[in-house]
Amino acid sequence: MIPLVSYLVWKFKESKPLKVLIYDMTVPLNSYIEHNSFSWVLIQRKFTSFNQLNNPAVNYKGFFPQKDFKFVTNDFLKLSNDQVIQAADSLDMVYFTDTYGIYSNEWYKDQTINERSSKIYGGLNKNDLVLIRRLQDSRKLVMAEFNFLASPTTASIRQEAEKLLDVKWTGWVGRYYESLDTIVNPDIPSWAKKLYGQQYRKTWNFHQPGILFVHENDQLVVLEMGTTLKEEIPWVYTSKYGQQVYEIPQEITYPYWFDIMESGESNRIVSKYKIYASEAGKKLMAKYGIPDVFPCVIENKEKNYYYFCGDFCDAPIDLESSRFAGVIYFHRFFYDKYNYIDRTTFFWHFFRPMVTNILDEYWENMQTRKTKNKSKI
Repeated sequence: MIPLVSYLVWKFKESKPLKVLIYDMTVPLNSYIEHNSFSWVLIQRKFTSFNQLNNPAVNYKGFFPQKDFKFVTNDFLKLSNDQVIQAADSLDMVYFTDTYGIYSNEWYKDQTINERSSKIYGGLNKNDLVLIRRLQDSRKLVMAEFNFLASPTTASIRQEAEKLLDVKWTGWVGRYYESLDTIVNPDIPSWAKKLYGQQYRKTWNFHQPGILFVHENDQLVVLEMGTTLKEEIPWVYTSKYGQQVYEIPQEITYPYWFDIMESGESNRIVSKYKIYASEAGKKLMAKYGIPDVFPCVIENKEKNYYYFCGDFCDAPIDLESSRFAGVIYFHRFFYDKYNYIDRTTFFWHFFRPMVTNILDEYWENMQTRKTKNKSKI
């Protein structure tokens, strides 16, 4: 009875028109996992895009998988400058959820998925920058996350984007693995094992949980629990400001991909990562210029811009749970609260409240501006 009432309350709640563009270049499957988390928030808060409730299958640009290894792409690359500006003017916001793209070993199923391969599609282009500039000039919301500036985006496009957003990618990305044992954990990339052997002249002999760092020049650094790590997983610490404004916890673990970014003074760092390395681990990190504390959430209220230094949107979230009012009061049924390496835990406690508050505040500001504009007529 309670779920039915909760659904009906959500069903008849007034919708809030918000013209959202999700930009996702990494959609190898019809699960749309790379932007499901954001779609969840849009649906739960009844934000509608172009007069329909947000559907993760249609409300995005990027890569669209088809049957029999076919695909189509839909982006701004072939549009004129004026056409991109017109597109930006038709939007209220854009969220770049993944620019990594699609590679042949992920798309053609007869290849080994953890081997490196040629790019089929991906990376920012010059017209994406035109879109961002126009949105910023119009004080519209721009959100982006992990891999926004990394490969396969070219160096020249990356540098322009960094200037626009007052951030800089260090060239490093990292990921936590529940086990670094390649026999136990099939998610460990085969190319990482090969590169490690070439660079360190030793075999990959890791068995505990740990963190893999990869630089754009292919340099690898591996930290393992018990030897070079004192805490196996990265922690996220949020300022008092972030706790109050976005209702996110002071501390939480983060168990997936992240990028190591630097931020200019025009931005505010809301949350930071902390890697708890041993003395041996600290020396190894210092040798390759890897910091043990670095930004996690970067905001710029003046430009209506947010950058999340992690693959936050990629989480195995059940979209059906978004269609219930008050779901936050019984959300513990959807994840194991004692499992600190579960991405759904991070979604419920960090991503969901943060993005909900960002969108709610932006929506309220939009309504205030509209009211002021009407009063001037």
